[in-house]
Amino acid sequence: MDVHWQYELNPPQWEAVQHGAGPLLILAGAGSGKTRVITYRIAHLIRTCGVPAEHILAVTFTNKAAEEMRQRVHKLLGASGLPVWLSTFHAACASILRREAAVARLSPHFVIYDTTDQLTLIKQCVQERKIDQELYTPQNIPAYQHAQE
Repeated sequence: MDVHWQYELNPPQWEAVQHGAGPLLILAGAGSGKTRVITYRIAHLIRTCGVPAEHILAVTFTNKAAEEMRQRVHKLLGASGLPVWLSTFHAACASILRREAAVARLSPHFVIYDTTDQLTLIKQCVQERKIDQELYTPQNIPAYQHAQE
């Protein structure tokens, strides 16, 4: 591993990067370097520990953050970091569900509805059932409210 990496991190970050086998939980506030630690840890696992890049999954909440992690890993490792699976939680889970659809008894072509799709479907159901929309607005239907929680 590149020795200079140690000097780009503070001691607790460096300790986290070098953490041995087993789970590692990093709790830190915004702007504290969590993404840096995760990307350096990925590089450490690949370069120092011999973990194949395609055996690593790193997840985050937004596409922007996943892309930032992807760029940082590429900067540290070059092409050898490309097989690392960097994704959002939602995209990773959807991919796994599609791959394992038969086991989950799902169609691999399932659709994930966003808030707008959900409301459109509720409105369609309300209209088809001829429900009084003044008495029961689509936004007040319990199933829709539950999906928003």
